[in-house]
Amino acid sequence: MRKIRAHDIWVLLLGLSPPINHKPLRQPQPAGGGAVALIGNLHLRKQRNIYVVLLDALFFIVITDSCLSKTAVTLYNVIILNFVKDCLLLFCLKLNNFMACNCILNSSFLPSLPLYQHPNLRKPKTLFAISCNLGKNHSGNRREVKEDKEESIFKRAPLNLLKFSVTLTVISVSLPQPCLAAAKVSEKKRLGKRTEALTPEELRKWTQGLPVVSDRLAYSEILDLKRENKLRHIIKPPNVRLKQQPEVVLAVLEDNKVVRVVLPSVQSDSKFWEEWDELQINGLCINAYSPPLKKPEIPKPYLGFLSEIPSWMFSLVKPKPQSKKALELKRVREEFRRRKDEELAKMRQDRVMMEKAMNMQKKMAAKQRRMEIKKVKYEESLRQARRNSESMAYMWNRLASDSNVSTALGFVFFYIFYRTVVLNYKKQKKDYEDRLKIEKAEAEEKKKMRQLEREMAGIEAGDDEEEGGKEDDNPYMKMAEQFMRSGARVRRAQNRRLPQYLERGVDVKFSDVAGLGKIRLELEEIVKFFTHGEMYRRRGVKIPGGILLCGPPGVGKTLLAKAVAGEAGVNFFSISASQFVEIYVGVGASRVRALYQEAKENAPSVVFIDELDAVGRKRGLIKGSGGQERDATLNQLLVCLDGFEGRGEVITIASTNRPDILDPALVRPGRFDRKIYIPKPGLIGRVEILKVHARKKPMAPDVDYTAVASITDGMVGAELANIIEVAAINMMRDGRTEITTDDLLQAAQIEERGMLDRKERSPEVWKQVAINEAAMAVVAVNFPDLKNIEFVTIAPRAGRELGYVRMKMDHIKFKEGMLSRQSLLDHITVQLAPRAADELWYGKDQLSTIWAETTDNARSAARTFVLGGLSEKHYGLNNFWIEDRINYIDSEALRILEACYERAKLILQQNRALMDAIVNTLVEKKSVTKQEFFNLVNLHGSIQPMPASILDIRSAKRLELQNTLKNNKEAAALQGSR
Repeated sequence: MRKIRAHDIWVLLLGLSPPINHKPLRQPQPAGGGAVALIGNLHLRKQRNIYVVLLDALFFIVITDSCLSKTAVTLYNVIILNFVKDCLLLFCLKLNNFMACNCILNSSFLPSLPLYQHPNLRKPKTLFAISCNLGKNHSGNRREVKEDKEESIFKRAPLNLLKFSVTLTVISVSLPQPCLAAAKVSEKKRLGKRTEALTPEELRKWTQGLPVVSDRLAYSEILDLKRENKLRHIIKPPNVRLKQQPEVVLAVLEDNKVVRVVLPSVQSDSKFWEEWDELQINGLCINAYSPPLKKPEIPKPYLGFLSEIPSWMFSLVKPKPQSKKALELKRVREEFRRRKDEELAKMRQDRVMMEKAMNMQKKMAAKQRRMEIKKVKYEESLRQARRNSESMAYMWNRLASDSNVSTALGFVFFYIFYRTVVLNYKKQKKDYEDRLKIEKAEAEEKKKMRQLEREMAGIEAGDDEEEGGKEDDNPYMKMAEQFMRSGARVRRAQNRRLPQYLERGVDVKFSDVAGLGKIRLELEEIVKFFTHGEMYRRRGVKIPGGILLCGPPGVGKTLLAKAVAGEAGVNFFSISASQFVEIYVGVGASRVRALYQEAKENAPSVVFIDELDAVGRKRGLIKGSGGQERDATLNQLLVCLDGFEGRGEVITIASTNRPDILDPALVRPGRFDRKIYIPKPGLIGRVEILKVHARKKPMAPDVDYTAVASITDGMVGAELANIIEVAAINMMRDGRTEITTDDLLQAAQIEERGMLDRKERSPEVWKQVAINEAAMAVVAVNFPDLKNIEFVTIAPRAGRELGYVRMKMDHIKFKEGMLSRQSLLDHITVQLAPRAADELWYGKDQLSTIWAETTDNARSAARTFVLGGLSEKHYGLNNFWIEDRINYIDSEALRILEACYERAKLILQQNRALMDAIVNTLVEKKSVTKQEFFNLVNLHGSIQPMPASILDIRSAKRLELQNTLKNNKEAAALQGSR
């Protein structure tokens, strides 16, 4: 084999014949001599074709990496585009033929590398050389001779591999290159829906503002949510197969809430995935959406214009026909590739079948294990049933042979016989006696009526006796008497209409009502009137016919009435008093009669009239037809109340918030014998009410009901029940499973002050509101009646812009008007504290109106102080309704306000450090709890000493008196001993 020189490679690549008068270089080429040979040939080829010279010059510029100077640009413009296309096409054809002929490549410093031959392929006998001649008129014999000659030369000279690789590298760099990052080999598939690609900056903007899912959920709860039909979707990353490894997915619940779930792999929890497949949760899985990224822009190479050459230009040059050997080798390669693909496909099919067989075997083994477990459980259940039957048979046998059991059963059957036979006989006998008495009374009444009629008609008594004897002999009278004795007269009709005002299913008991205290004893006594009414009647006790429940709204008056009916087991008739009054005359009275008629027919029963003041107001206040209709309804109600006096069959329970405006004839004894006032619950009562309403709620085990009851001072049962409901709603909103103490405290604040208004404010406004509330808290902590501060907040609630200071006060003092002189002065000082703080912190020129409401409260309290006779001049004890004395009252009230104002300023100046600490804490946290407040008071406060209470003074005086008596006794004993 001959060596292929650089010039030969150039001619081989371009597909050109060498010039006629050109001789190849004979001197040896150094390593990388392909480029040097091209440069040398550029000087020696003087008679070469002009196109070859131009191409050599262009490649010289490319190889030497020189810039595109004016000469290079001119040279580039000279080359014709068609010639370049032909050269490239011929290069591809020649290179294909060269690689197909199994050339043995060699270099100056590498050993000869034989081309790899597949063992199944037959080796060619000879190696053919590559011809660079493009002549079309050569004959076949001449071509064969030339090929044999070139073959001998080619065998003597091996190929220089390094030169060949350098030349190919230079040409490949000059040609347009595809983007490696964008290259992808895949099967041709149907194009999906095209989406707009985003740059990294656009993707970063697109992801801004998306919500972050922070709530977590155990993966085992997914199955429970699916069983309860509360699971909507499972969102998973695209191109991710579940079960292979733990994956993070998002679960969309029924209320559109999104939680984060980590699904395990099938190896860690196979039972979970079995239930997953049984519930068919895969149908709920959807892929998450992420917009695609734009591909990076790759700069084009120097010869990028070649990629834009139209394809029809390549069809002008016909490829050189291949030899029979090349075609045979090509066919053998295709056959080998086809067999290899078939073997790979068969291997894949065998692997799939093996995996299916293994999976089927695993399933069969698991099914066999389940069948064995089921069989064992079934056998165990049979043995357990046999043991149960044997134990039951033994028990019944033992009971049958026990004399005590026989005696007990005898007593039970005797009791049933006594209840069904003896008592029924006594009842029938009593009914018969009652009918006889009724018949006798009616007979006497008829006899008296006939006697009066005869006296008026002048008929004597003897004739009456004769007629009476005749009536006894009358067969029709005897039939009527037998019909009367049959009991048909006193039985109720079975086809009467259903009661209109009867409430069915009343199952309220006293256990559902809490916070009553001693009031429950009176209500239990009312229940005894129904259950043990005969005991009261035998002892001559008159059963009350009406009970009036009074109290503020929401304390549970209606609930108590239902509890009485539920405990007694009697019918409960309920109606609102406003339903009695209509625009039509006589409707109210007819409804009252219908109500009590139904109650009488279904006795024993309880009639509950809610809001009695709607119909029971004092008569004569309203003139006209409306007043007459109301008065007629009230009169009918009075008559019905009198009809059941002392019988105990029907008891009327009424409720009202205004017992002072009721008609005196309605509330007199005989109609409403009992008047029960239901006050607001105390601390213990509120705790009991909270526990009753929390029985059916998922409460945390460490809920502090006492803390919740302490901040709900003054609330009634309805408000406490609403606190529990609001706390449950907040729990569901936050996605938790238990109600905590914080939920109840937050719900109590919502019930008292309204919903939290989360609005933005400036720092100056926050500070001003904090100074206003902190001033009241700091001044109040210096007074004994107001020192118990629960919390301080500046967060606006329910449209109220200012904050709130909650103090635990004695409601008997402040609500019932039992304040002492000093307590009222302390209250005025606290109300003036915001005004004093505004002046101290901002100055007189920067005063605001934030304290206007509290100052107005202080002004009203000062006038009350003066008019109540608590001032030094005692205006409250004289006749002060004179013009000059009214001015004196205002002057005295102003003097009290000024004194309290100076007192508030003095306290704030002494506690300026405490004020600053509380204000900073409020601005930062928006609220201060009781513990935090008193911690700040202990650190920065200057609290005035509390005055001694009356009990402390009394104890001190008693101790002083005891010490004095003891000293006198000891002194007398010493004098006696001397």
